Amino acid sequence: MTQESKHVVYHAHRTPIQRIIIVHGSSPWRNDVLADLKFGPAGYPAEAKNSVKRVFQILSDVELDALEYAAVYGLRMGEKKAISIGKAAKSANITMSMHAPYYISLASKKDDVRERSRNRLIKALKFAPLMGVKRIVFHAGGYSGRDPNEAYQLILDSLQEVWSTAGHHGNGALLAPEIAGKLKAFGSVDEIIRICENVEGCIPTIDWAHMYARRQGGIATKKDYLDILEVFEGRLGEKFTKNMHFHVSGIIFTKAGEKAHRPLDGKWGPDILPLVEVIREVGYKPTFISETPDSLKGALYTKYLFEELEKAQQ
Repeated sequence: MTQESKHVVYHAHRTPIQRIIIVHGSSPWRNDVLADLKFGPAGYPAEAKNSVKRVFQILSDVELDALEYAAVYGLRMGEKKAISIGKAAKSANITMSMHAPYYISLASKKDDVRERSRNRLIKALKFAPLMGVKRIVFHAGGYSGRDPNEAYQLILDSLQEVWSTAGHHGNGALLAPEIAGKLKAFGSVDEIIRICENVEGCIPTIDWAHMYARRQGGIATKKDYLDILEVFEGRLGEKFTKNMHFHVSGIIFTKAGEKAHRPLDGKWGPDILPLVEVIREVGYKPTFISETPDSLKGALYTKYLFEELEKAQQ
């Protein structure tokens, strides 16, 4: 039995909404311990069957409080649906983020591709307040054969244009460029921090699995995690610490970087338990979004680690 499945059991005889997670036969979470942290899946849980009502019912039933809406293949909805999602999220007290389309390529050698990429982010900013979204996660794209510094300047110029054009539409929503898992993609730690230093409306999304793949491992201890977090905090200050947004999962990687996301079951790195310990000890207040294949289960497991650590300290 894996580390994850050992503790998290789905009761298959129940209906999807009733299939509450049971940990050691007791109520798994105590809100007082985790009140300052948020946990949720990337995308709708499979059991929701694309029903907005069922999505938020499931999250409420298992006491998760975040959701990253997956617009990775395009923000394909009208304002009416966006408003319905926002109302449902507010009613369920769910913190919303959005993952913008994968098609964004801000360093493309084609002017029209860069323009469409900017327009996708502008649309996301306009829809964010309707959906209650506070963070718009995105990948800036590949280097497109350019020198990394040239790619950086193009991406910086585009994001400054997007923010000056449409930042006010977001009603507090921020753009959140993500650490990239592939070495040919823009998104190293330094690149993401530089963007966030120079674009008012940008905060980093730390995808720990992507960082692990990009670094070819090398994230295993509390010190490893703390050293990385201190770099972000040292350069971005409260812009980072007040808007911490993490993605977690296991990952398979090659010499080229990320290959595939995997569960948080101990078979694949990075081990997030040292990260959990650092967050608890330092007092950071991030939102954790699970990008495991079963993202609902991954979110619950991440929250479970915090709960168990708290119990161990009592």
